[in-house]
Amino acid sequence: MLEMNEKIPLPPPRVKIWRYMFIVLAWVFFAFIIVQVSLAGLGLFVNGEHWEMHRTLAQYFALLPVGMLVLSFLGKLPVHLRWICLGLYLMIVAQFLTVIYSSNLGILSALHPVIALFLFWESLLTVKHAHNVGGKKA
Repeated sequence: MLEMNEKIPLPPPRVKIWRYMFIVLAWVFFAFIIVQVSLAGLGLFVNGEHWEMHRTLAQYFALLPVGMLVLSFLGKLPVHLRWICLGLYLMIVAQFLTVIYSSNLGILSALHPVIALFLFWESLLTVKHAHNVGGKKA
């Protein structure tokens, strides 16, 4: 236990940089999820041409959780954030699989929007947890 006059050591500057980069990627991923849901809504309720943008945009952001996972190691972030990043990536894989194999999955293809809900929730938690540990000790 720390004495009252002992100071908690600050993380090295490079660790703080990795942590801030993680926070930025977490926000970008969270914004991506919101944009993806919005594009799905536009494709469903406004104009079917938005489906193409919904489909292609996912390919550009699919590996963001992998980048976040790497940054979580470089930034010496808590283990639970690493597990969340891995979970985000696996959910993205599940999203692709529900689209690719939708004709074979039948009713299970309806998991696509349910997984999107979990992606939204977990990406929001990632942003929250990243801010909580962003400036703390290594």
